[in-house]
Amino acid sequence: MDKITLKVDGKVYEGWTKVQVTRALDNMAGTFELSLTWKWMDNQYQAVSAPIQQGEACMVEIGGERVITGYIDDWIPSYDDEQVQISVSGRDKTADLVDCSVVHSSGQFNNQTLTQIAKTVCKPFGIDVIVNTDVGAAFQRVQLEQGETAHELLARLAKQRGVLLTSDTFGNLVITCTSKEKSGTALILGQNILAARGRFSWRDRFSQFTVKSTGPSFGEKWDGAGLSSVGGIKAEVTDSEITRYRPMIIINEEIATADGASKRGQWERQRSIARSNSAEYTVTGWRIPDTGKLWNFNQLISVQDPIFGIDKELLIKTVMFSEDDSGRLAVISVVPPDAMEIPAQIEKKTKVAAKW
Repeated sequence: MDKITLKVDGKVYEGWTKVQVTRALDNMAGTFELSLTWKWMDNQYQAVSAPIQQGEACMVEIGGERVITGYIDDWIPSYDDEQVQISVSGRDKTADLVDCSVVHSSGQFNNQTLTQIAKTVCKPFGIDVIVNTDVGAAFQRVQLEQGETAHELLARLAKQRGVLLTSDTFGNLVITCTSKEKSGTALILGQNILAARGRFSWRDRFSQFTVKSTGPSFGEKWDGAGLSSVGGIKAEVTDSEITRYRPMIIINEEIATADGASKRGQWERQRSIARSNSAEYTVTGWRIPDTGKLWNFNQLISVQDPIFGIDKELLIKTVMFSEDDSGRLAVISVVPPDAMEIPAQIEKKTKVAAKW
């Protein structure tokens, strides 16, 4: 049986009675929470030391396989007249990118790609950047906003290039796209699905996304031109499934081309579909019985669920490992694969204007 271990400062901590580890394709940092409970013995009140300190570097492993590399966020002891409970929680190294502001001498990046900007931003935090997809052309100019976090900066740039930001098990920032890798198993009602919960909504869906750039275009065509002659860019992307009037306008000053505006609009539409159409499946165990591998996100899996009306291949977006009195479980969140990707070419239905 796989042991879950927390390694801090060369020490190994095991025997956790409650476990929750979550990793997701659309989250920049994985998270963990581990708890241990024991009863008072013979009414002898002994001081509970804190061998694990907040802020310390740590690793979480399942059966010897690393799933988190990061830092301790919280050390939470509590007790009553019957028992003592110790909880430890933390996140991947990339959590610092989520929490902390970008400090940059000039306040802007000129003619740099997303990869170059990411490496510059991540270097002070000691975080490496792994790129396994095309990040597109360089940004002509990116202006930092006051107090903007590294995550906020990189996320708004990733939207324009149609890529995803996540972390790996070693705490690196990963710039990626949806994978075609197969999980090697299926989720089937009546066989391995213990419980399920779905969400199918129009709350975050819109009939039309209009992306506008309020700044000048910086392409070669406009080099040397005055701002009054350059104007702005606008792209309109529709969601044909939404049959009533529900418009959304997005202002993005860094967009410099019609193609960039179109991709941003498509990104917004696809993410709205992902947020609005998802299902969570609970299964026994942390490993896939057919392969022996730990469940992982960004893999394709066949789902056969007549209650939800699903019989197709979906993309694993989130995996949560848990253990408590209910046993050892994995919660697998799935979405339509195309809801997390951007088409390589501008769609014909997209309306693009050079000025507005």
